[in-house]
Amino acid sequence: MKILGLTGDIAAGKSTVAKLLEQKGAALLDADLMVREIYADKGFAARVAELFETHFWDAQNQNVRSILDAGGGIDRPALAALVFRDAAALRKLEALVHPAVADLREAKLAELRARERPPIAVVFEAVKLIESGEHRGCDCVWWIRASPETQMKRLMQNRSMGEAAARARLAHQPSPDAKRALIGNVPLLEISNDGNLNELESRVDNEWARFVK
Repeated sequence: MKILGLTGDIAAGKSTVAKLLEQKGAALLDADLMVREIYADKGFAARVAELFETHFWDAQNQNVRSILDAGGGIDRPALAALVFRDAAALRKLEALVHPAVADLREAKLAELRARERPPIAVVFEAVKLIESGEHRGCDCVWWIRASPETQMKRLMQNRSMGEAAARARLAHQPSPDAKRALIGNVPLLEISNDGNLNELESRVDNEWARFVK
């Protein structure tokens, strides 16, 4: 059972590629969904709460917010509001979250391997696949990319962002050279997605055939 790592820049089409691969019979493990799963666990939420003040003032210093929801899990929007304005806090959070996601991924992979008919391949989709080091368990990594002009257009048209907000999101993207420096010996395939859906489907078809042969 092969493992394909899937990552991508914002508005580049990573989620579209994931759906195309699912249609081909790949099992999909989405890191974001796994984060949601572990954030819902009260024990893990308590460990996160230990890292920070459980209650904090919002960005306007008008209301006190809690990073825990009513059920004892993580309030994701509140936690995001806390850590994404503080790079050091984000690093502390990721140091706890990334290993937990890795453990959950391995448990899910073990379940897939134990099936009477395991899937031919598993796609592990993660925005920070390379930065977290999770790419090291993959047979190959696909990095879905698009030009800044295409990204801007998609952010503004598909996500209803204003130009200033879109430019701010693009400015916070990791450096492409930094990603390449971290990849190590894992094969990396950069897939450009500046065209239409038919062109993307054709490229995915060809590369998938090479991967699973």
